[in-house]
Amino acid sequence: MDPKDEIKQKLDILDLVSEYVVLKPSGSTGFKGLCPFHSEKSPSFHVSQDRQSWHCFGCNEGGDCFAFVMKMDGMTFPEALMHLGKKTGVEVRRLPTAETNTKARMYQVNELGQKFFRKVLLDSSSASAARAYVESRGIPAELAELFGLGYAPDEWDALSQFFRKRGFSELELIEAGLSLKKKSGTGVIDRFRHRLMIPLRDHHGNTVGFTGRSLPGDDQGPKYMNSPETPIYHKGSLLFGLDLAKRTIREKEFVVVVEGNLDVVASHKAGVHNVVASSGTAFTQDQLLLLKRYTETIVFAFDADAAGFAAAKKGISLARAAGFDLRAAILSEGVKDPDELVQKDPGAWEALIMTSVPIMEFLIAHVTLGKDLRRIDDKRAVAKELLPAIAEMSSVVEREHWLQVVADLLQISAEQLRTSLPHEAIAPRPKPGSTEVRPARSSISKDEQARRILLGYAIQTQPQFDRLRARLASVSQASELWIILYNLACNAYDPSSQSAQTSFFSRIRSLTAGHPNQEALEALLDTSILMAEVTFQDIPENQVLAQIEDLFALLNTLSTSHEREVLARALRQAELAGDQEEVKRLLSTMPRL
Repeated sequence: MDPKDEIKQKLDILDLVSEYVVLKPSGSTGFKGLCPFHSEKSPSFHVSQDRQSWHCFGCNEGGDCFAFVMKMDGMTFPEALMHLGKKTGVEVRRLPTAETNTKARMYQVNELGQKFFRKVLLDSSSASAARAYVESRGIPAELAELFGLGYAPDEWDALSQFFRKRGFSELELIEAGLSLKKKSGTGVIDRFRHRLMIPLRDHHGNTVGFTGRSLPGDDQGPKYMNSPETPIYHKGSLLFGLDLAKRTIREKEFVVVVEGNLDVVASHKAGVHNVVASSGTAFTQDQLLLLKRYTETIVFAFDADAAGFAAAKKGISLARAAGFDLRAAILSEGVKDPDELVQKDPGAWEALIMTSVPIMEFLIAHVTLGKDLRRIDDKRAVAKELLPAIAEMSSVVEREHWLQVVADLLQISAEQLRTSLPHEAIAPRPKPGSTEVRPARSSISKDEQARRILLGYAIQTQPQFDRLRARLASVSQASELWIILYNLACNAYDPSSQSAQTSFFSRIRSLTAGHPNQEALEALLDTSILMAEVTFQDIPENQVLAQIEDLFALLNTLSTSHEREVLARALRQAELAGDQEEVKRLLSTMPRL
């Protein structure tokens, strides 16, 4: 069986889409939710489990499981094939493009590297210091296994030799960021040596890079060393722990953001799983767009003196402007990070998160600390910090609330303070290639929607097909693809059969096999039936026929309008050319229109 078909057979699209979108039952066989591809308040995104397809009636995107992950994660088809193949256990051997082959090899290198580091940590006598360090951090064996913790031996080229014996080239190891060229002579050496290795995984769980943490007593090099940027690892696009946290984030409806990777490990030890790490960097637009798939609420963890707040300010500004509800969990004085808190009292970490405060409340306390608000200089300094944060808020209600709070604090009227607000808030600017959530913009015309609904209804309710087929045949201005699908339906229709609609649907689908436009026809078939289901699911049965007549009437009206436009254009051209005979002929047709 072709890998694509085998993947479709094994994968339930409802399970796949539910990893990204909260879906609720709609009608007898469908599900609906808010579209992840454009901003909306009422759900227009529908999933059909019967046909294993999805469609959004707001932005008119749709397709199968491959189309979904390609759109959702910015993948090419070969990348989607590889990803879903891994997810379903289907082996995908052939990769059509050189770029995809390169990425696939990099994934293999990183996955194999993770297994190498893990085995060394578990079995090698040289890893005793690393094992002692893991134990000293209170990381149990099951968590070390879950996060894939390992150890890079204190040797020049142990990992590089391991890979060379398995057929990987020096160039592949260098490009994957695991090896370095020797400064003199030929050959490569290992990038990571004598370090606790923490795999960096994307939100699908693929190992894309590593963080190497120096061990106690080792002053050679930086405390933390990361893999360099590669075609599969972009520091500003990755959130450590998201692969393990995403389901809980959706269930709890908020995400906790910490600074360090080991803070995430410690949080899991305390039973708090909806946590990710920014790995010591400010939040980026790509990371925020990733989180937006799962939640609208972010809880930032700060120590009592807010040492990390200055570094986080830019990311907080972006998150605020993107419409996130932002909160702060403030660590008690003397506790530097969540890891340390968990070591002292695991239950205190969860309690701290559940008592988080709005981030503006934390910011106000932080900015006013040590200030005398009777002094104009201190008032000016406080306003300089707080007013830009208020201006960045996308919610009018939230902005007005905090404006009043700050006005009371500074003993000035809110109206006067409003005039000092910056005119432009910091707006998120997506990087090239990122998937931006935009307002819906439909590319399907009203008449095309009507044609699809009518054809979908006729296919969905086989007994009605014969009654409607003649009227459908007379529909004008239909696309070539719609006409082909209509003709296939006519060929598949069996007037002697009154079997279930899926039988009629299956016969039509089987006729698309091998057609030059097979994929487009299958997508049109799925979309048409789904549009019909959504249109008629809430209409009483005795009103369905009236709705059908309204759709045909709409098509007739639009067709007449189109013919008038064509005639008017032809008349103008005939008049400009001075062709009076043609003008008379065209005018004679006007009464019919």
